[in-house]
Amino acid sequence: MGDFNAKVGRQNEGVEHVMGKHGTGEVNENGGMLIEFCDSHDMVIGGTMFPHRDVHKTTWTAPDGRIENQIDPISINQ
Repeated sequence: MGDFNAKVGRQNEGVEHVMGKHGTGEVNENGGMLIEFCDSHDMVIGGTMFPHRDVHKTTWTAPDGRIENQIDPISINQ
């Protein structure tokens, strides 16, 4: 576990075995590294596997209240 500030986004083309299509936003550099790490260690990004209402996906909101992100998702062994 760690504080990676990883955003994996919702695009899962080519990595369906690692993450689902229920993320939010766009992938960032740290998210890409997390996806690669999970892929090489037979892990999945659990927070993207199942549908949730958007209000339950957001893990960080900017002080202005307009920008929301789903960061640092939990990864689990398959």
